[in-house]
Amino acid sequence: MSAPARFDVAVVGAGMVGAAAAALLARAGFSVALIEGREPQPFDAAGDVGLRVSAVSPGAADILAEAGAWRLIERTRCCAYRHMAVEDRDEHSVIEFQAAEFGEDRLGVIVENDLVQWALWQALQLMAGVEFFCPDTVGELSLEDGERLLTLGSGARIRARLLVAADGADSRMRRRLGIRQDHWEYGQAGVVGVVATEPPNPALAWQRFMDGGPLAFLPLADGRSSIVWSRPEAEAQRLLALDDDAFLAELGDAAAGGPGHWPGVPRSCGPRAAFPLTMRLSERYAAPRHTSCTRWPGRA
Repeated sequence: MSAPARFDVAVVGAGMVGAAAAALLARAGFSVALIEGREPQPFDAAGDVGLRVSAVSPGAADILAEAGAWRLIERTRCCAYRHMAVEDRDEHSVIEFQAAEFGEDRLGVIVENDLVQWALWQALQLMAGVEFFCPDTVGELSLEDGERLLTLGSGARIRARLLVAADGADSRMRRRLGIRQDHWEYGQAGVVGVVATEPPNPALAWQRFMDGGPLAFLPLADGRSSIVWSRPEAEAQRLLALDDDAFLAELGDAAAGGPGHWPGVPRSCGPRAAFPLTMRLSERYAAPRHTSCTRWPGRA
């Protein structure tokens, strides 16, 4: 059997977090093995906006710039917002934020998650010190001579001084390393979609807290909004089952009647989905190598 390839760090999972970690480590001069089960699809800027978006703060944008991805994100598709309004049911309970008040040119940027991952993947292709194991999975893991030894599904073997588990919220690596996690459900789901309004969204991040959960409109580059409407699970499923006209009517009723702020009247919407709202809290997020398990089989 050939000797395993040696790396400073093995990163398992190349989503937004894992890919960013791998890029930053490589830029700091570490050798990185990046293990991912599926290469991200090329981002189609001519296609419609995806349902999963993130609000990226100026600090997070700086991190993505350091990782080599932000320039591609900015020139592909995103929307900066400089004004935020947060309302309660009481029309006099409004908190507003303006970027200029904090000496910033923007409060944040709305970016599609798929674009962030794809931009990071593109940046990684240009970096020295990164070796891709994709598509591949971790089969076995052991601790030998103070280093992690990973045997992959492809048969490749890797030795690493540090192991980064970035394989999702319900991480298989976390479970196999014996790290306990508290997990509870809120009994709610976030209904998401892309909505066009009249007038269009003026680059405003708007949120209202209501009985049953908050409603948010996040600005998109074409004047539409990515909405997140948190509702009890049964109510979320009912909203998904409505036809577009009925859904837009209920959305308009929920957004109307505020203290004069946008949003406008919902006029059209694309596909909708609902994602359960949960909390996950691991007992620890870092540990010396010798404190976790020494070996586990290839199956969870």
